[in-house]
Formats: sequence, C-alpha cells, structure tokens
Amino acid sequence: MKTSAITFASAECFTHGLIGAEVHRLSAPYVPGRLPVSVVASLFLPGVFAVREFLGVSLPPPICEVNGVKVYNEEGNVRVVRTLTRALRKRLGVDAALSSSAGVGRGVVSILFKSSEFLIRTEISIPNFPDAPFSLIEKRKEEGIERALECLKALITGSPLPGFVEVVNG
Repeated sequence: MKTSAITFASAECFTHGLIGAEVHRLSAPYVPGRLPVSVVASLFLPGVFAVREFLGVSLPPPICEVNGVKVYNEEGNVRVVRTLTRALRKRLGVDAALSSSAGVGRGVVSILFKSSEFLIRTEISIPNFPDAPFSLIEKRKEEGIERALECLKALITGSPLPGFVEVVNG
C-alpha cells in the first residue's frame, strides 16, 4: 500500500477495537490537527480461533476461556500482544501495529512502530477475572485506551514518550 501517511493496523481484545476506531477518527481530514495516519485495519479479536483464522498465528493455550474469549495472566498477555503485533506487521506490512490483551492482572498493549517495539501496561490490575466487577473492567479498558493513544501520538509526532511506556527495543 502506497501512502505518505503512516499505515496502522490493530488487533484488540480488552480495548474492544476502540483504539483503532479512535486513530481512524483522529486521522480524518476534517479533524483539526489530524494525525497523518492511514488505518488499514482495526480488528476486535477476543478469541483464539479468530486470531488463527485472520492472522494465521496460533496463540498459547489460555488459562481459561469464557464464552470463547481467551483469558491469560499478565505474562501470557505480554506473549500474546507481541505475537499479534508481529503477525499484523507481517500480514499487512504496516508502519504501526498495535494489539491489546487483558485477563488476570494488568491490561497490556503492544505497539510496533517502524523498527521499535513498545509495551504499555495499565495501573489497574484485576486479580479475579472474570469475576471482577464490571466497573473495574471498564476502568482498566479506558486506561488502556488512553495510554495507548497517548503513546501513539508521541510516536507519530516525535514527542517524548510518556513515562509508563516500556521500550522493548528501539
């Protein structure tokens, strides 16, 4: 795909596809100060089967599944998001790939931006998913979305990264 904009794709779980939708909204030509981004795909993939079918990768077995939704602990979520962002990059050839996953522990977002990889974790940790209160799960989701968008904006504009961003390589 040829474009002067940064190409972007996401495969999200706990953030329900809202990061990709917001990046698309923020890149619309009518938005003041719009981001120079072309959204190639924004996927909501909560289950292992859909990930395998759409992205062609197998994820490790989850600690449990709830109505087909994969549930991992935080360490498992880190492995999952790193696998998903790499699969998006390989499959679609985008400049920026993002994925999210959360279950037990903190929510995790991975961003591959050009040749660098970044991890974002929420402060909110859920020790007893799926029995946690809805309000806590929603707060963790909102925090993940806000942090991911803040990091993406910094990467795109060349601004300093927020302190909560873990640089994996780059």
